[in-house]
Amino acid sequence: MWASILSLSFLASLLVYAYNVLANFQQSSSIDSKQVLILTAHPDDECMFFGPTITALRSVSKTRVHVLCLSTGNADGLGVTRKKELTRSCQVLGIPPSNVKALDHAELQDGMKNTWSPSLIATIIKDYVSKHKIDTMITFDDYGVSGHPNHIAAYNGARHFIESCKDKIKLYTLSSILLPRKYIGIGDLVFMTIEKRLFHNKKKEENEEDVVFVSSPLDYLISHKAMRRHDSQLVWFRWLYVTFSRYMFVNQLVAVNSVAHSK
Repeated sequence: MWASILSLSFLASLLVYAYNVLANFQQSSSIDSKQVLILTAHPDDECMFFGPTITALRSVSKTRVHVLCLSTGNADGLGVTRKKELTRSCQVLGIPPSNVKALDHAELQDGMKNTWSPSLIATIIKDYVSKHKIDTMITFDDYGVSGHPNHIAAYNGARHFIESCKDKIKLYTLSSILLPRKYIGIGDLVFMTIEKRLFHNKKKEENEEDVVFVSSPLDYLISHKAMRRHDSQLVWFRWLYVTFSRYMFVNQLVAVNSVAHSK
């Protein structure tokens, strides 16, 4: 009994230490932007994967956050419902309906076997960026967290846009991690702390624009509440996800060099 209590106390102390280290690290890194676009593939991506980022950005008064979702998630015929759920979720996250858009494009339909055109996505991004004066975009990386082809297509479209953009738009991608670390929740802070101690100083020049957002307990509860607005998606394994996924607690964003051209 005492051994169990001591073990739990040690683990709790370790997590508190890791949280404090990474919270201090987070304070030294930020995204200095006025209009930030979160580019997602499906309704619920915004809270399942980008919750720590959105809650952190919403705490900065000068930053306005937008969500552009490339599909309505209509794979099971629930597109109309999921589009409404996205709006409600974003409201919980502090994003007004005017800054939320879900597309129902014939060539961008939800599905593991559906191929999305990078050039089409780039054109859509261009229109949104121009209309809302977006200066920073955040999306998935080239693995898309779970390997979902629609997530990867969002990344490919964002890269296509950045490489052809006449204005300098910052692009950050959400770092995918190995499966064993993906579902240890806040426990991944320990591994991140070790990485920071061992590698951050050595790679400071390479990573100086990268950003880490760590959710406070309140921020986590906000993301959790946002996920509960997606009623149609709350099957049993989603409850496990919001409890154990590290993406509910931590986002590592990697800065992608944008290409600026003179007009």
